[in-house]
Amino acid sequence: MNLIYLYAVLLTCACLASFSLAVQLDSNSQRSFTIDYDNDTFLKDGQPFQYISGSIHYFRLLPADWDDRLAKMRAAGLNAVQIYVPWNFHVPRPGQHRFTGSADLDLFLALAQKHDLLVIVRAGPYICAEWDFGGLPAWLLQRNASMVMRSSDPQFLAAVDEWMAVLLPIIARRLYSSGGNVIMVQLENEYGSTGQCDLAYIRHLYQLGRRYLGNQTVLFSTDGQSAGFLKCVAKERLFYATVDFGPEGTKSLNDTFAPLRAVQPKGPLVNSEYYAGWLDNWSGQHAQVDAKAVSDGLARMLAYGVSVNIYMFFGGTNFGYWNGANSPPLAPQPTSYDYDAPLAENGDTRYKYQLIRQVIINATGRQPPPVPPNSTVSSLGTVKLRRLASLLGNLDSLIVNRVDSKLPVAMETLGQYQGFALYGAQIPKGYDATEYSLRLAKARDFVYAFASSESQPSLGQFLGSISYSDSEAVLNFTASNSSGVRNLWLLVENCGHVNYGGDLQGNVKGILGSVTLNGAPLYGWRSYALDFDRLAARPLRSRRLAASAEAHKGQDAAQAAQASLYMGEFTLDKNNLTDTYANLSTFCKGQLWINGFNLGRYWPCAGPQVTLYVPGAVLREGSNSIAVLELLQAPCLNDSSCRVDFLAMPDIGLSRPAGESVGRLEYDRESLQVLATAEELPQLDDGRM
Repeated sequence: MNLIYLYAVLLTCACLASFSLAVQLDSNSQRSFTIDYDNDTFLKDGQPFQYISGSIHYFRLLPADWDDRLAKMRAAGLNAVQIYVPWNFHVPRPGQHRFTGSADLDLFLALAQKHDLLVIVRAGPYICAEWDFGGLPAWLLQRNASMVMRSSDPQFLAAVDEWMAVLLPIIARRLYSSGGNVIMVQLENEYGSTGQCDLAYIRHLYQLGRRYLGNQTVLFSTDGQSAGFLKCVAKERLFYATVDFGPEGTKSLNDTFAPLRAVQPKGPLVNSEYYAGWLDNWSGQHAQVDAKAVSDGLARMLAYGVSVNIYMFFGGTNFGYWNGANSPPLAPQPTSYDYDAPLAENGDTRYKYQLIRQVIINATGRQPPPVPPNSTVSSLGTVKLRRLASLLGNLDSLIVNRVDSKLPVAMETLGQYQGFALYGAQIPKGYDATEYSLRLAKARDFVYAFASSESQPSLGQFLGSISYSDSEAVLNFTASNSSGVRNLWLLVENCGHVNYGGDLQGNVKGILGSVTLNGAPLYGWRSYALDFDRLAARPLRSRRLAASAEAHKGQDAAQAAQASLYMGEFTLDKNNLTDTYANLSTFCKGQLWINGFNLGRYWPCAGPQVTLYVPGAVLREGSNSIAVLELLQAPCLNDSSCRVDFLAMPDIGLSRPAGESVGRLEYDRESLQVLATAEELPQLDDGRM
């Protein structure tokens, strides 16, 4: 009797499982996302569909914050998010694939689906995004500096094929038709802006997309909206063509979309990058786009039937060395990628967010989920630092590679794809002058020059710096002691590979070509790849570093003030593990680490950014370490004045004109909280946001 009952139960469970599987398979078979050209619309599961999306870059924030940002995007009324996939972030070195932590693409897609958000994937290989090298890995330049990027160059295509064979199957598993949430995929990006039209390359990418994603997946392209940008990829009609433009282009949508309609007469209209803000560059001012103009333009497009992606909806941060640069001339982006987006760099909702949310409610007639509260941001007070060592006195532990050659070699040749490299050469005997002129054939990007009497990397006289913005790579200096000028040391900072512009091709970094001193060439160079993260990640070495600092205590202030490491410690309880902002206004130019995590570059001497965003996830209960690498101007030569303040508010140059002296930004953070209804929206001067 019991056996019969047990068999009946098992049979029932098996039937139910089979039925459940059949329902799931049948459900997936009905899921579709297609284009209805006759009616100029997308079809989702056979029904007309207009997407309202926002851009978020999962690699510009920590995984601990993914859920918060996605929840706020859904609460704004968005039904989709758009992401880039940076090749170099996932494959930092040849054969080294990263899909964990901040690179866990599959987890991010799953979280988006949890929040009922569809995903539009822009898979590269080139993405632009104000990201280092536009997402291309710099190790391609190590293979062949003359390799033609974004082309049918066989070497480039071979690398692309290898990467896409890894990436596209991950995306395929998350396609909407397979039960996931990916509805569209872009290969390449804004190719019309290159001025070239390598159709063999474009067709190759299309074939890759079809091979891995199937024939039903919507593959699309994005270009500027004017006719000149649409004469290559859009005209080829392989990828579904979309365009990008800001609020100004919404004032006459018939005219704005006319060039697109000339090459693609039918199908839904799409603005793949509706600019809610804009990017910043060092030495410029923080870009701001009027919130009312953004929301009014969005309203016009939604009423016109345009599917829209708001770029950026959340900007984030260029942690480490990941910022890119426009060119020519070289214009690197700062660490903050706030972008004046509806969500601030720390995820706070802005007035712009409130206006956009109400526009979407009015256009769709649907009430989105409640808006999550903003995160806590704390002023953690002041942390005193100690100047532990001159940089050049501790380079032995940072060297990861060395090449000896007649002329300096590029950083990429050293395997140094980001950060810093050091170049050293011995000055021939017979130089008895005290006035010198150092000339570099080409330097990328920022050079810090030293002279010393030692043949090994060591402390020496700081000679000066050569910036990428200088008209020529020349440094004139006076030696304080001619007998001490026996070795020349050039520390070179890669300020970010070009992500957009004519200099993207062959964009190698370092000392390139000949170097002359008083007109005579210098030969016999030692080129070193350096890993500064090693120094910042080992606070226990501070005893040794302090001893080094003590040994050089007698040097003059001019020498002591340059290229130094500062370290400190601070203690937090579990209630203080919140977001905060590190105020670097007393420093000039360098790099900041907390608990070994590279928060990025600071450069308040140039602006517009002064503070660096510190995510609460970087902090820990108990002891925390801070390391500051100052490259140009020491803020202190004694412990009493050496400090970093942690603030509750950022200073990224909001409302400060370019060239104006750095000061503290004051605004009421409470005014940025989301209000419940449109009637409660404050009438704020948008300049404050």
